[in-house]
Amino acid sequence: MPSTSAPAVRGPEDRPTEPTAAAAAPEVTSQVIGPGYTGRAYLSRLAATWGIPPKDRERIDFPGRPPGWHSSGVVRHGDTALWIAAVWDFDGELMSLTCQATVSAAKQAAFLRDCAGLDHPAARPAAAKDWLDGMKPRVDAAFTAGGGTPTDSPLLRSGSVAFVLQKLSDPSSGGDAYVLRSFGTGPS
Repeated sequence: MPSTSAPAVRGPEDRPTEPTAAAAAPEVTSQVIGPGYTGRAYLSRLAATWGIPPKDRERIDFPGRPPGWHSSGVVRHGDTALWIAAVWDFDGELMSLTCQATVSAAKQAAFLRDCAGLDHPAARPAAAKDWLDGMKPRVDAAFTAGGGTPTDSPLLRSGSVAFVLQKLSDPSSGGDAYVLRSFGTGPS
């Protein structure tokens, strides 16, 4: 009988090398993106550029992991949404940034490219944006072939940060959505 448990938590090197069903991809636990890196200036610019009002930071308790801080914000245009969420450790160091955009949102591509431009230590924003541009059609094809099953891309590693692109069906966001997540992985 097949297992219905969640995928095991492993390292980034255990992630698939081709787009795959999200449920089959092992979860990777976020670490700090870089010592002392808060991402505050970058996140403030991103939120201001896209008119996304961030909520105040709130404590978040992760099962089996240390607590941290979380903030998110969303802007809706009709039936579409752009959404940003960030998680910091208790010292204020950024651990992850998640951006979600309804596929049909005007400017969703530009929004996701801005999110891929995270200015973390050792960042290569041009390479991250090129990866995103090339990965979207591959994820789209796998999502369609999988009948709309949430689909994850392979990871892009950029120093101690990894990026993953997911496509999912999300009626609360007006239909299918892209989720771009960047997170700390520890030393590369």
